[in-house]
Amino acid sequence: MLLVAIAIILGVTVSVFALGLVEQFEQAPPTAVFETDYSADNGIVLQHRGGDVLTVDGLSVQLGDRSYPVTDYVSSQRLNAGADVGPLYPADAAEARLVWEQDSSSSIVYTATPPREGTVPSYLRFDTATVQSYGSGQDYDDEFIYTTGAREAVLTNNTWKLVEFDHNVTEQTVLEFDFRSSTEGEIHGIGLETGTSISDDRIFKLFGNQSWGIEYDEVDYATTDGWVHYEIPVGQLYGPSQYGQADYLALVNDIDDTDIATDSQFRNIRAYDAPDLGSSIQFEFSVNGTTTTEPVQSYGSQDKDFGVTTTDGNATMRLSNNTWASVPINNTVTADTVLSVEFNATNKGEIQGIGLETGDSEAESRFVRFYGNQSWAQAATPYYSDGDGWVTYEIDASSLVSAGTDVSHLVFVNDDDSDASGVSRFRNVTIDEDP
Repeated sequence: MLLVAIAIILGVTVSVFALGLVEQFEQAPPTAVFETDYSADNGIVLQHRGGDVLTVDGLSVQLGDRSYPVTDYVSSQRLNAGADVGPLYPADAAEARLVWEQDSSSSIVYTATPPREGTVPSYLRFDTATVQSYGSGQDYDDEFIYTTGAREAVLTNNTWKLVEFDHNVTEQTVLEFDFRSSTEGEIHGIGLETGTSISDDRIFKLFGNQSWGIEYDEVDYATTDGWVHYEIPVGQLYGPSQYGQADYLALVNDIDDTDIATDSQFRNIRAYDAPDLGSSIQFEFSVNGTTTTEPVQSYGSQDKDFGVTTTDGNATMRLSNNTWASVPINNTVTADTVLSVEFNATNKGEIQGIGLETGDSEAESRFVRFYGNQSWAQAATPYYSDGDGWVTYEIDASSLVSAGTDVSHLVFVNDDDSDASGVSRFRNVTIDEDP
């Protein structure tokens, strides 16, 4: 979730010495108040909160040894209170800097540092990757550009490209990206490739009026949708013969009718291996007086570590690092349904709690927060404190979901993006009707 650091930064002037004289700024470097808004999924956003209004001319963002004009990230010519710069993805860079330059001098306006190494996703950068034509004779328009800090690419007309990429495809591999198109063509697609010849069994068709490739119909895309986020489980949709090293990312914008101008836009592209959903870890709990043992699975898009263990004959579950886990249930909530759980935390994280869900994505209103330093979800009463040991909570289930709702997941949360030090334990979990 979000980690917000607030700082007031006074510009630090770097002067140039020549012939024993110091060349000073013609005007003083700016003084501004910024906040760093951060999440593992969305990277870093620099938020202007007060102080000087900054003109974008002369402002740049430094990520490691690379520098990009602020105009790559903002559309306005002035940054005043309320303006955002980003999202930024430092990846291997230790920090992101907002720098003001005049003539041969520069001033660091603000420095933002990711909360811990590895938490910023390593999205594909087109400025450091080799791009070449895909297939023989298909890339005859060759209209490919990248923008927005080199994380966004645009293909227009009949353009087929291979981008240097490196990922070992397994059953758990997920291809994540955002897609947008303003005009429908014949094929708008993406996939992981092993060679330069076209493979229709490796390309996912997202949009287009031609039947070709792997039809990815989880999203029925329309041009009015704008940017849409995709997480394609390529490891499940490819066959075992397609596992192994992929050297290229294939991007396709196909239109043979030269009278129609089409486009495919991609951004924030990465491949990663999701936690194994076929977990062998079991957890024991009770539903309406019947004790059951079910497999513990990774839950939703927030689970980054799946740090789950069970003890005491599978009756106690321990979550560590940044973990969202669930067990399957099949129960209809009534006005009398009570969810009871004993909770213990040895280290404070960001969100530590429990929830009842109807699907595979989390809704804040369906969770109770026992502990943690973020305000997401309903706060339990009494709120957990350091040293409380085991505390029993009895939760009115109809306060999480409406009476009559069928719930399918009992979800346990130990969310801690900042430093992954939170630890939560759950035991004696029951779902019963209050007599």
